[in-house]
Amino acid sequence: MENLNYFDIIVLALIVLLGLKGLLRGFIKEAFALIGIIGGVFVASRIAQDTGNLIDGFIPMSNSNTVLLVGFIVSLIAIWLIAYFLGIILSKMFSLSGLGIFDRFLGFAFGAGKVFLLFSIIAYAASQIDTFKTKLDEKLNNSFMYPVLVDSGATIIKLDTGKMGNTISNGIDSVVDSTKETMEDISIDIVKEKIEKLTNGESDGK
Repeated sequence: MENLNYFDIIVLALIVLLGLKGLLRGFIKEAFALIGIIGGVFVASRIAQDTGNLIDGFIPMSNSNTVLLVGFIVSLIAIWLIAYFLGIILSKMFSLSGLGIFDRFLGFAFGAGKVFLLFSIIAYAASQIDTFKTKLDEKLNNSFMYPVLVDSGATIIKLDTGKMGNTISNGIDSVVDSTKETMEDISIDIVKEKIEKLTNGESDGK
């Protein structure tokens, strides 16, 4: 701890401050909020098509990409809301049972731990990129927290930055292509509609 520097102080302060949010919200609310997001993405990605098709039956959409996107967003929001309200209900039950103090304490530990893990993953990812690694090693060679974060991040995730870059790039390309296709379909529909109006107008004039 004798090597504690400004970086360490900032990181520790952020972990404690954001952990206080968990103290105020309680463990159950914090846990269910996280479950709602992670579980929501996991489940929504698998039921997006079915949900989109169901919505499409009531509100017709222009193409399959729009159906899939709307289905994913609606599924994610629905699952997150279910988890959120379950967290509120269980938190109230804990408070009424006299276990509220434990819920608050665990909430702080969970909130601080969540932030620590996030910082660890970021630090480890940065340490695997040569450009960042050199600068970080120079600036933080006396840091107490930096090696702890990197080591913790290494145990959480073994990151192949090349594959990650390709995955992100492919994901972005897929989204861009889907968006372009959707916009092209919308543009074509608008042009067709205007041509039909002009044609009908000329016919009426004759």
